[in-house]
Amino acid sequence: MKIRQLLLFFIFTVFVSSKTFAQDQRFDVGLIAGFNFSELEGNSITDYVGLNTGIVGRAKIGQISRIGIEFLFSQNGEYILPEFYPLVDYGKVRLNHLEIPIYMDWEINIQKKEKSHDLNINIGLAYTRLLSHSAEDVNKKNITDQIIYDDRDAFIGQAGFIYRFTQNLGLNLKASLPIRKVGLSWTLAARLIYMFG
Repeated sequence: MKIRQLLLFFIFTVFVSSKTFAQDQRFDVGLIAGFNFSELEGNSITDYVGLNTGIVGRAKIGQISRIGIEFLFSQNGEYILPEFYPLVDYGKVRLNHLEIPIYMDWEINIQKKEKSHDLNINIGLAYTRLLSHSAEDVNKKNITDQIIYDDRDAFIGQAGFIYRFTQNLGLNLKASLPIRKVGLSWTLAARLIYMFG
């Protein structure tokens, strides 16, 4: 319940304060919309696709560096292993996570534009919490109750970059790998980020 209240408070703060943040160049806020790509159970990183969407806030701490935090609804990230799952051929799978990345972000000017940077590189950690899950086998039989999660929390390392088309809009590609990675693989995300201001 506390996580839900914190998320609602952060969303409220973003929308009420976006004009103030836009005027103060020290802070900026934005929206994120995109997709996760993961293996989960299969042979390809693109076997399972899910949403990766939410809000972001950043604070400038140096000439080209910022610290950022995001609050995300994140589907099908390969972040935790179930305690038990049946050995079947899986069809539709949905893992719904709350994901909270905290990261350092550096601006790089690769096209040598004056007073503008077009690439951001970011590295950090994220806390994730499995909120709910559902699964079907290839015959569309619901097997959700057969999958048991004892531990629903995880910490993951993340690295990525943002290519900015404009000062406000950019494409973010990032890779995530759980710190306890035994039996788990990479989750890749492709997201559009729009920063207010």
